Amino acid sequence: MKTESLIEARWAELMQDASPAAKQLLARLSERHAREFAATFYEEMLQDPDARGFLSSEGIVERLTESLRRWIDDILVSWEPSAVPRLIASQRRLGAVHARIGVPLELVMRGTRLLKQTIIGALLGNTANTDHLEAAKIAIEMVDMAVEIAAHQYTASCEVEARTEEAYRNYASSVNMAVERERQRAALFSWENELLHALMAGAPGAALPLISQSGFGLWLRHKAGSIFPLDGEFCEVAQATERIDANLELLRSGEAPYVGSEGARRLVDPVLSETRRIHEVIETLFERQVSLESGRDALTHLLSRRFESTVLCREIEISRNTGKPFAVLLLDVDHFKSVNDTYGHEAGDHVLQRVAGVFSDNVRSGDFVFRHGGEEFLILCVELTAEDAVAVADKIRAAVEAEPIAISQTVSLSVTVSIGVAAYDGHPDYQRLISRADRALYEAKHGGRNKCALAA
Repeated sequence: MKTESLIEARWAELMQDASPAAKQLLARLSERHAREFAATFYEEMLQDPDARGFLSSEGIVERLTESLRRWIDDILVSWEPSAVPRLIASQRRLGAVHARIGVPLELVMRGTRLLKQTIIGALLGNTANTDHLEAAKIAIEMVDMAVEIAAHQYTASCEVEARTEEAYRNYASSVNMAVERERQRAALFSWENELLHALMAGAPGAALPLISQSGFGLWLRHKAGSIFPLDGEFCEVAQATERIDANLELLRSGEAPYVGSEGARRLVDPVLSETRRIHEVIETLFERQVSLESGRDALTHLLSRRFESTVLCREIEISRNTGKPFAVLLLDVDHFKSVNDTYGHEAGDHVLQRVAGVFSDNVRSGDFVFRHGGEEFLILCVELTAEDAVAVADKIRAAVEAEPIAISQTVSLSVTVSIGVAAYDGHPDYQRLISRADRALYEAKHGGRNKCALAA
């Protein structure tokens, strides 16, 4: 973020320092040539076999050409310093999309070089062919080529590092989770008992054991990060251990009243409360990890959402190489909240399990069924056209509607699903495909539910 702050400051400074003549020249350049620049850019990029893989569809090139035209216009025409945060955010989103699609960094640098060559050529023309302008053009291109080569090596090195890290994570996660859970549960209890024994015995403050120095603390600091995602719950445990030790350090230092006083109890009670919370979160993390080891959602036993990006990216690559179509179905259980509110969450869980079974029973062995989140599911139908995918969606919709779901000995429910269908259209970004299916799902739900809708 420090680098971005420096770029933001320099960008604003450049806007302020640019002469009115330069601003006018660049604005006029964008107005007259932005579309031409974008078209030339993609014409040249299509000559590159590596780039062609990401631009295989004519429709994709047309859409990206228009996007690049808007990007050029944004860069060359925005001159208010207040616009810089928006421009920075836009570039950040662009980088995220490139990463999601898997565009190699050297292709981005090559494209940047081509674009700058085109802009410089339009600015210099045939009338400003002085030595120093030519030297500037050559220097910029040589620097860009050098950076492009460095970027290529950067990508290769990152891939090696990523493979090494993934191999280590696979090794770390191959640990028997049930055994590891018992080991760390015992280590945490051991530290807790040691602490309580010291408190009850009235031991000197310096004898109170810190959780960070316990077996559990060492495992958390050095190994747990290779097993669990470094997200909110993991951070919650780490922060809880820091707060525990902060309170214990006060008791160890003698700066706070010790055992038997009200002040000491006010320090000890939060320690015990934090410890209980650590027990709860660690149990949750291990439970989740056990279910993820098989790549399955713990409730429905469908594929976990975390594999959606990997599978979709692979199917996009297969489609790009073979021309085989595929489609995504996004499904939502209608009025699911009312099921939970009326019959309870246990009944809601049972509904999701039964619906998931219907989905699995009505797809082919080559298709993928994911628990997308909550009461939403995603089905990837391989080698199907849009029309065939709609037919599959309607078959699934009818099968769910016809399936009675017993939630007790006396009560059975009949639930329905709404389905949005999106056929792969050649766009390299899988998130765009999901977004199209989501918009189609919105149409199906707002069209009366228990319907299928095909994305445009």
